[in-house]
Amino acid sequence: MKKIALIITLALLTAAACRPGGNPSELARLEAQRDALTAKIDALKARMAEGRNGASARPEVVAPVEIAAVEPSVFRHYFTVQGTIQSDNNILVPPLSPGQVTKVAVKAGDRVAAGQLLAELDAAVLRSSIAEVELSLSLARTLYERRERLWAKKIGSEIEYLQAKTNKEGLEKRLATLQEQLNLTRITAPIDATVDEVLVKEGEMAAAGVPAFRLVQLSRLKITVDVSENFIARVKPGDPVAVSIPVLGRSFDSRVSAVSQVIDASNRTFKVEVAVTGAAGPVKPNMLAVVMINDYTNASALVVPANIVQQTGAEKFLFAAVEENGRWKARKRVVRTGENYADRVEILEGLAAGDRVVTFGFQKIADGQPLSVAEAR
Repeated sequence: MKKIALIITLALLTAAACRPGGNPSELARLEAQRDALTAKIDALKARMAEGRNGASARPEVVAPVEIAAVEPSVFRHYFTVQGTIQSDNNILVPPLSPGQVTKVAVKAGDRVAAGQLLAELDAAVLRSSIAEVELSLSLARTLYERRERLWAKKIGSEIEYLQAKTNKEGLEKRLATLQEQLNLTRITAPIDATVDEVLVKEGEMAAAGVPAFRLVQLSRLKITVDVSENFIARVKPGDPVAVSIPVLGRSFDSRVSAVSQVIDASNRTFKVEVAVTGAAGPVKPNMLAVVMINDYTNASALVVPANIVQQTGAEKFLFAAVEENGRWKARKRVVRTGENYADRVEILEGLAAGDRVVTFGFQKIADGQPLSVAEAR
């Protein structure tokens, strides 16, 4: 550009100088224009050269990040529900016949064995009847024995012998019936258990079939939870479970012992039972339990912190640190995720075992950016 301008200027000057009768003032004006144009060209070139030098001298931005290697590991997904502790043997014991309570033999908290007396009802009339029948039976047996001996010797009539035998056997059956009725006035424990509630008092009237005692067998406890029907295909007997008892501050591991296959129409849930182990401590029926059920397990999963997975639209991605020509650079990896739990997410596609992902500083880097790396603590 400078050469062209100089050539034009020189041509004009030459033409002016060579023109007959040329004006000296016109020549001076043209020379001034030439000098000004030359100065502008030199200034523009200087600025362009300074710009090129500045761009080449600008320092490269290296981002400090922390990285972690991704290796296959066991990944478990849990969901949490609340339930209550119940006893497999939590039973109400009623009297089998009506009557006035004359004796309560136990109190709440007592341990009882199967068959042990819990309470007695008034049986004075029955005992009087038994005594009367026993007296009559004693006489009937004596008469029968004598008639039997005589009949064996063919003395007396067969009718008298049969009458004595029938009378004796009838009284024996009558006595057995009264003994059974007397037993019904005794309320006894059907199982080995602990007395949870005493629902009757001495002197009160007890009605047949109305509960008088609650017995609980604490050696066979379970946790019952209501689970949303969305999980019915994912929960099965034997699944691992983590249980905590908030009121006791205790936790223990167990397994699902039973799964109902019927959906409750009123709340769209199904029942799941979890066994209570000895590690649970001194738990009691109706205590609240928090149950975490393991509904998904991948024995060889690639897992990363959930917060490093970013999303733009439908695309999910993270940054991996890749060593290229002896230098670390950030590389964007589009990934497909699976289950996530406890701030960890399963990567199904987009990563391979041994890849290093950026776990800190990933918000301020771009694809291809040089990195200064440190292993995550």
